[in-house]
Amino acid sequence: MRNENIKNILNRRLAHYGLEKTATAVRVCEVATKIAAGEFEPISFRRGNLKIKVKSAAKAHLIRLGQGEIVKKINRELGEDLVKGLVFAIGS
Repeated sequence: MRNENIKNILNRRLAHYGLEKTATAVRVCEVATKIAAGEFEPISFRRGNLKIKVKSAAKAHLIRLGQGEIVKKINRELGEDLVKGLVFAIGS
């Protein structure tokens, strides 16, 4: 019996069931929530875009100004460059 990394086993099983994109989106949103520190709420992740909810247009503007750094922090925490940009949704 060969020694196999649990990460490889999980990735194979996720691929087998067609869940790799969903698992990646959950992982990205989880890391983004930690990075957000209450400033925004991750909603979804698709095709490199992380959709976030902010409370106001003013808050969206401020976050947009720091978008590059936020994306870098999320990708650094993930260990790979998955997030390319942010998409904003304004609401409470």
